[in-house]
Amino acid sequence: MNLLKTLYCKYYNFQVKFGNKDIAPFSSMLIIAFTIMLYYFSAFFLTILFIPKGIINTKIFVYASISLLLALVLVLYFVLVHKAKYKVVLKEYENKKGVFLAAIFPLLAFLLFNASWILKMLQNQGKF
Repeated sequence: MNLLKTLYCKYYNFQVKFGNKDIAPFSSMLIIAFTIMLYYFSAFFLTILFIPKGIINTKIFVYASISLLLALVLVLYFVLVHKAKYKVVLKEYENKKGVFLAAIFPLLAFLLFNASWILKMLQNQGKF
């Protein structure tokens, strides 16, 4: 949880710095949620590389993904934003180091996601 709060603080400060102070509590939360979803999709694509076609029902995956995103947003909202909890988090984690981590966290998710779907595409073409 400390990692999420540190990331939240850094993303909040980034949003305030670039003029989005009015939506910073929510956009910082959404950045974390969507980055975690990228990790989820990366894990899914890397997992289905080893599962034969037709075993996984895609409708179940779609419903599970939407449910996970909604649950993640709700949990992050109640942990970080609800009743101005973000002010406490900002005071507590403002001086902690983590700028490098805040930059690497979404970048690594993006790279891993792209690598995983490219590998799946190559597998579908018979080249992997």
